Amino acid sequence: MGSLIQSYNELWEIRDKRVEGWPMMASPWPTVALAATYVYLVTIWGPRYMKDRKPYELKMPIQIYNIIQVVLSAYIVYEACVSGWTNHYSWVCQPVETSSEPDSNAMRMARIVWIYYLSKFVEFLDTFFFIARKKFSHVSVLQVVHHGIMPIFAYCLCRWLPGGHESFGGMLNSVVHFIMYGYYFMAALGPQFQKYLWWKKYLTTFQMIQFLAVFTKSMILILGVAECGYPWQFSAVTASIMVVFFILFANFYVQNYLNKPKSRKSA
Repeated sequence: MGSLIQSYNELWEIRDKRVEGWPMMASPWPTVALAATYVYLVTIWGPRYMKDRKPYELKMPIQIYNIIQVVLSAYIVYEACVSGWTNHYSWVCQPVETSSEPDSNAMRMARIVWIYYLSKFVEFLDTFFFIARKKFSHVSVLQVVHHGIMPIFAYCLCRWLPGGHESFGGMLNSVVHFIMYGYYFMAALGPQFQKYLWWKKYLTTFQMIQFLAVFTKSMILILGVAECGYPWQFSAVTASIMVVFFILFANFYVQNYLNKPKSRKSA
């Protein structure tokens, strides 16, 4: 136990001091607590609370939420691009830039990584809306694991490495979310828009491609293909999470898009 505490203290000492004083950055434990609370609420408390209650009508709040997510995702992608990824970042291996000048690209990237981290808490609403509408079957292991892990992962990214190589994953994830929440917004507009949404199943495919892309980029550092000073250990954590997410999403794809036609034929 003592060695674990010592390892944690040593790790904390090398945190990025530029995000010192920013909301939620003082300690990882509030983030861990919120993630654990989310899991408890959506798996235990929420279904119990709604068991004998009528589902809430939330069409307008959900539409507003979808619009906010589309705008927020677009903003994150734009900032990540202009502060690094389409500006001067290397697509092969990119270290974290350490300038603390307020107007520098390094601080601009750090700020957008922090906003990306905060957005992971907003995404809890995805599941809360399902619970409030009593769509319990939509609260899958995939969704709970994904939303439970991402705030903690994003906290570590912002607290220790706000920019650089693995920030690519956050940018790509925001591209996916821009498309995904745009789809949700259009789908909620009514049946007349369904003919334009034939590409629904490709959303999951796009998400799996995202995980493969981030995994491949992480493996560049893990295998030593390139070296730029970015810690390969964090890339190893990223790659491991991408494997878990890919398996969960692939299982979702099989269950929802490959097995269903077979069940109809057999019926």
